[in-house]
This record gives sequence, C-alpha cells and structure tokens, in this order.
Amino acid sequence: MTGGQDVPLALLEVVVEGLGRYWDGAEVAVPSVWTDATLTDRTAVLSHLAWRARGAEIRYPATHPASRLALAAEREAWAWGVARDAGVSLPPVRFGLYWLARDPPGVQVEACVRLLAAARTGVLPAGPYRCAVCPAERDLRLVVHARCTGPGLQEWRCGVCARLPADPDAVPESVDALYRRNRNRHRE
Repeated sequence: MTGGQDVPLALLEVVVEGLGRYWDGAEVAVPSVWTDATLTDRTAVLSHLAWRARGAEIRYPATHPASRLALAAEREAWAWGVARDAGVSLPPVRFGLYWLARDPPGVQVEACVRLLAAARTGVLPAGPYRCAVCPAERDLRLVVHARCTGPGLQEWRCGVCARLPADPDAVPESVDALYRRNRNRHRE
C-alpha cells in the first residue's frame, strides 16, 4: 500500500482463505471475524487490495454486486495512481466508509477476493454466472439496463427473468404470481 496504512491481518487472512475457496470453485465463506470487524477495518482492506490490483485487465462485465464493487474500487485506485504519477500530491488511497456501507458482508468479502485475484493474476475475475433474479445457472443472457447517469447496469439473467423489467415494482402482479408458482420448478 502506498504510505504505510494499517491493514488488519486477520481480515486479510479471511480474504486469502476466500481466494483459495474461489479457485476451488466453492462459495466464499463469510466468517464472523469479518462481520464482527468495524466498517473502517473492512474499508482499509478494500483500499489496500484495490491499490494492489490497480491496472488489472478487465475482460468481463461486472454483473454481480461484488464484481461491481471490485471494479469500481480498482478503477478508483488506478485513477488515484495516475494522479500520483503525474505529480499530484495525494494521501495514500483510502476509500470512505460509503464504499462498503450499502453492501452486505458477503458482497464485501467476495469483492476483496476478486481484488486479491486481480492483484495476483493481473485480470479482474468474472462475476458468478448465475441469474441475478433466480438461482438459475443455465441459458444466461447479459441484460443491460439503461440508467440516467453513468454506465448501464449489467446483469446475467436466465431466459425467463430476462423478460422482467429492471424495477421489481414494475412487474405486473400476474407475472409475479406466475414466477412464485414456478420458483421451485425453476430451481430444479
């Protein structure tokens, strides 16, 4: 990290263990040491890993909350590094607490695991290939929802969920009832 920032080693160990599980194809666990840690400590880990992963190659769309968080942090750290290389006087990169405040601990750990993978391989890994709405893992399509500002929201959706609007409140009640009825069959 630039400038000797204190990073909690116990939280870094959680991320290293998570990377091992990720490479084995297992789900990344969220141990209590992560959930019990302060948001400040978790943000310090994210900042540290984003700085190490800055400049990683982006080959895949950010289609999952964890991959979106990891991509945003990596891009911010990259811009921070470019500014420092250009002679702009900046403190060490340290994201504000708002970077993680909206995301649950599982998303935070998974984003940090992706940043660690990017730091080690030079490529930010793809988001999980499962439907953003239901647990389907087959027949996925990349759906882009336009936004007022910034890039569109990209999500993997199955063939059924791809037809649903981006805003859950815009789903007609008849479609919602049909989805609930077929949810168990969809999981199979």
